Amino acid sequence: MQLEFLGHAGFIVTHGKIRVACDPWLSPLGAFHASWFQFPCNHHLRERDYRDLAAVVITNARQDHLDADFLSRKLSPDTPIVIPRSQSRRLWNAVRQACANPIIDVKPGAEHSFGEGLRLVFTTDETADSRFAAATFRTREAVLLNMNRLRLKPKQRDVLKARTGGRIDALLIQCAAPDWNPLRCRHSDERMASLSLVKRVEQLEYAYQTLDQMPPRVACPFAGPPAFLEDSLVRYNDDVGGKGLLPDQKRTHDWLRQRGYQRRVEIPLPGDRVNLMSGEFTPDQAMREKFSFAEKDAYLQAYAGRMRPAIAAHLDGLPRPTEDLFEPFRAYVRRLGEMNDAIRNDLKLEIRFLVEGPHGGDFLVRCDAGELTVEHTDEHQADEHPAPCTVSLDAVWLSQIVHHNVPWDDLFLSLRFSVEQDPDSDDDHLAAWLKLADSPNVSEPAPTP
Repeated sequence: MQLEFLGHAGFIVTHGKIRVACDPWLSPLGAFHASWFQFPCNHHLRERDYRDLAAVVITNARQDHLDADFLSRKLSPDTPIVIPRSQSRRLWNAVRQACANPIIDVKPGAEHSFGEGLRLVFTTDETADSRFAAATFRTREAVLLNMNRLRLKPKQRDVLKARTGGRIDALLIQCAAPDWNPLRCRHSDERMASLSLVKRVEQLEYAYQTLDQMPPRVACPFAGPPAFLEDSLVRYNDDVGGKGLLPDQKRTHDWLRQRGYQRRVEIPLPGDRVNLMSGEFTPDQAMREKFSFAEKDAYLQAYAGRMRPAIAAHLDGLPRPTEDLFEPFRAYVRRLGEMNDAIRNDLKLEIRFLVEGPHGGDFLVRCDAGELTVEHTDEHQADEHPAPCTVSLDAVWLSQIVHHNVPWDDLFLSLRFSVEQDPDSDDDHLAAWLKLADSPNVSEPAPTP
């Protein structure tokens, strides 16, 4: 079994004549409305011919794993898309919106065969939504475990170890996940630094424990961090002297070594290959001529310069609201409540939405005892009775949510908003809002027959 890295969380597994891609993200416009980009850049790999793929495996619906442009433009129409089965239709619908290819949903824990002895098993978090899944690829000679963002429970880890006979030739694990809290919360500098460091160490420590308890022949930190190339977001590329939320792959490698991990660790770049039977790692020399972690800042600066016109064109091309957003937003919130009676009846939230720009406004959403309301507010009212949570965003983004079905989760991942929360509030109003607004019943269109 051969493994070729495509960058970020993407790769191709080859066994005999069977080639299967997993989570390829090659779009030259990145993801989340051009806020995330592949690091390092892998756009040149998009120009290859992928029509010979036996299948494409998509582990979750996030745009850095589900590249709609790739699925719609680069595959043969009969190439199946293989996904983990879930009670939620979120991933199924996202694939169907991207392309008309056949979809095969595989029950977690069940084996799916691609032919010639190449098999796949999904492991999920066992919740109704099951947003994340690990993917194990196996042949008689080799085992590849792609962990993604899944946090294994001890029982799941034991099941995986038993299934593989304790053999894992390569383990791919994410160690840097962007999080709007703390990145887009209006914390003090001290609080921001403290939260970033805590979450950084938590991510890295989980990676260490996983690698220590399920030791592979080759460990590969991958799937992040993305590059932030828009002028307003570039500061999130800063590692803050080794204390920021988003360590790059080299920082992760160094931390694992300092933590005491002595087994083999490779830092895969786009185009690199691993022979999982022999363990031979073949770096892509052309990529290493273009990229070095030692020159990361200069690389990102040049990358941002190249992409700046495309980012600007994309943002300028977004439809602007042409009417006051209050009534559409109120209708949207009413629809949320009507479609989620059980969730609404258990909610207690109060959030001020400060919508900036033409046709925006100052809106207050409340939910208490099952009653969900939206009303106009003003600066005087906000000063006298401040809401425990304020979300600030441009009218363009609220319009995308209300009129174009963009999930709140995608907006939050884009980091194009800010949040101010009352640190003394006992309730997490924003978590309550996201539970309501991104419920699978609401954020997804009805399945295509």
